[in-house]
Amino acid sequence: MNILLTSVGRRVSLVKFFKEALEGDGYVYSADCDPTAPALYVSDKSFLVPRVNDKDYIPFIIEKCRKENIKLVVPLIDPELPILARERDTFLKEGIIPLVSTYEKVMIGYDKLLTYKYLIENSLPTPKTIYYKDDNDINLNMINFPIIIKPRYGSASIGVQKCEDVQDVEFYARKISEPILQEFLHGDEITIDILCDFEGNPISIVQRKRIKVRGGEVERGITIKDNSLFSLTLKLIMKLKPIGVINIQCFHTLYGFYFTEINPRFGGGYPLTYYAGVNFPKIIIKLIRQEKIEPLLGNYKEGLLMLRYDEGIYISEDNLLR
Repeated sequence: MNILLTSVGRRVSLVKFFKEALEGDGYVYSADCDPTAPALYVSDKSFLVPRVNDKDYIPFIIEKCRKENIKLVVPLIDPELPILARERDTFLKEGIIPLVSTYEKVMIGYDKLLTYKYLIENSLPTPKTIYYKDDNDINLNMINFPIIIKPRYGSASIGVQKCEDVQDVEFYARKISEPILQEFLHGDEITIDILCDFEGNPISIVQRKRIKVRGGEVERGITIKDNSLFSLTLKLIMKLKPIGVINIQCFHTLYGFYFTEINPRFGGGYPLTYYAGVNFPKIIIKLIRQEKIEPLLGNYKEGLLMLRYDEGIYISEDNLLR
């Protein structure tokens, strides 16, 4: 079976995990619009694609899948998730499985206002969030600072800023597209890596605490196990019923856990979950092959640390993809 990872960027480890999981029975293809994306050069095969917002992006991907007999497409960045989800049926008619939930479910994660609304409607703890516009009826002087301002449609913590006062809000609001204001939380930030089957039933739920973050991605972290967080996460998943991989962000405060983001894709810190004993790529391949899967809920190594460092790939300029 051949597998395509799109918008691979720096996901070198993830490419290697999929290659190992295939055990020689197929190829891992990588695609990106940037010829200097490192993960392109550790894949079995790779190619350049238009940007995800280009009208030719989906037709290009589908044609490549036809030509290379690719049966599974795994999107890796937020902006392409709604695009692939909208065309999910088009892929399926071609015999290609996109590892993405329905468009409606993807938008619950991609649109941070919908995330807030969904969590509130399902009685799940989340910080208060409001849409900020210059002409809206918000009295900033009545808000308890500090607060967070971020884009309604955001990715990789781009545009996320802490505001200490009204002047900060007004300053950053001019720089952010469709800004939202969110209650600032004090506490440990936790990511939950989740894998569900094609009916939305959870196979694995792994909790990991962020120790240090760089550029919106965890650099150092540790696996944890908390029963109350597990129960809250299970409640969320059984309501949402997502397909494939999803990672959820939350804070552990003095008053309990508060969910802040739902990202229906591999998290950047997934390698920690992998080394804690949960091989998502291998399970995904089994799902595609319709093999029996045993739930692994809570079955992973607790207290495993991830200490990341930078490593380079060195190639001749002549070997860059064009």
